[in-house]
Amino acid sequence: MEEVSAALAQMQPDLICHICLDYINDPVTIDCGHSFCDSCIRMSWKDLQDTIPCPVCRQSRQEIRVSANAQLGRLVDLAMLLQSSGSSEMARAEKGRCEEHRQGVSLFCEDDQKLVCSLCAQGPAHQGHHIRSLAEAAAHHRQRLSGCIESLKKQLAEVQKRDVAQDRNLLQLRADVEKHRSRLASEYEQLTQFVEHLRRDVAERSMMSEEMVLRGVRGLQQRLAGLQPPTVQPLRFSLPPLCSALNSIIRRFRERISLDPNTAHPSLRMSQDLQSVTCVRKRSKGDGDPESCDDTTQLVLLGREGFASGRHYWEVQVGAKPEWAVGVCSVAPSAQASRSLEAPKRCWTLQLLDGDYLSVGTAAVPLALRDQPVAIGVYLDWELGQLSFYNAADRSHLHSFTEPFAEELKPYFRVGPDCAPLSVDSGRAEEG
Repeated sequence: MEEVSAALAQMQPDLICHICLDYINDPVTIDCGHSFCDSCIRMSWKDLQDTIPCPVCRQSRQEIRVSANAQLGRLVDLAMLLQSSGSSEMARAEKGRCEEHRQGVSLFCEDDQKLVCSLCAQGPAHQGHHIRSLAEAAAHHRQRLSGCIESLKKQLAEVQKRDVAQDRNLLQLRADVEKHRSRLASEYEQLTQFVEHLRRDVAERSMMSEEMVLRGVRGLQQRLAGLQPPTVQPLRFSLPPLCSALNSIIRRFRERISLDPNTAHPSLRMSQDLQSVTCVRKRSKGDGDPESCDDTTQLVLLGREGFASGRHYWEVQVGAKPEWAVGVCSVAPSAQASRSLEAPKRCWTLQLLDGDYLSVGTAAVPLALRDQPVAIGVYLDWELGQLSFYNAADRSHLHSFTEPFAEELKPYFRVGPDCAPLSVDSGRAEEG
């Protein structure tokens, strides 16, 4: 029996699907040699167009090619049969007796997570405890374990999606670098040709008479003085932190943000602890109707804290508000801001406006978000020049700005005309 168990343990890693973490069902093998359930690999590649990576080795391919692996299927069937047989033998071997009363254990104490006999269950050690029959307890815990497996599968699928997205970012990064290199090479080729032309011109003039040399020397010197090599612009490429790295960033760089009443629009009211703000329209002195606010982009305020170095993370609860904006700004928002989506000078935001999600920096760019976020995580790396936004619920990346920051930045908020509050999370920075 032990030999069978050892052989089964040695075989199992090759018979488990890396996607669902269960025995491979309808096994197929892809061209890099790794095998998966047919349904799992096709689901993993669903909606992918440009490149299709292997979930294990990340080797990319341009098209989907899978081959049925009947031999592996037979091995899986054999392993499942051996495991079932081994489990039955083990169950018969392990059906023991209570050491104290020498009776067969037939009950399970949920409080102590322990097998007990009927006399143990009636004793003082288990008085008031939740006691189940073995069948009932086993069914309950199988259901719990099954739920855990489903949760892990969903987490694994989410990680794989983010991994694919990061692969796409890397491909785009390589393409941008190659484009930059090609442009630079073209500029240097033009410069080389120009220098060679000037060199021939200088050589020819050196053979001319004194009068001819002096007659054209002024123009030649001006051409030489104006000769400038191409400007090499530094590449500023960076990728936003993924989920695992973001969790570490949150622990180390989380900030307690408070709202600044001195920057708030008159129609905004803040909580006493300066952690929440609501739009409350003033009453006019005439007919008692609420004062109108035609331009809702005026309903803005800043945070008290300013950042001119370092890394910082904070979260903003936007709930189900139909309009809001979150980000950073280097200057106080203008009371004369227009409804044209033009942000104040040096301001970068993620916002919801007229039902559309937008990133607004130097221009407004529409965003296609998969889910409606109710809490926004904001991560600022001042030295790197990166501002990233996340869905705080699942840590998924929403958008990033890359800018050469040169001034102090403050948290920026636009509240919207509805009466629902916008709140900053009261979480404090933790020691790393």
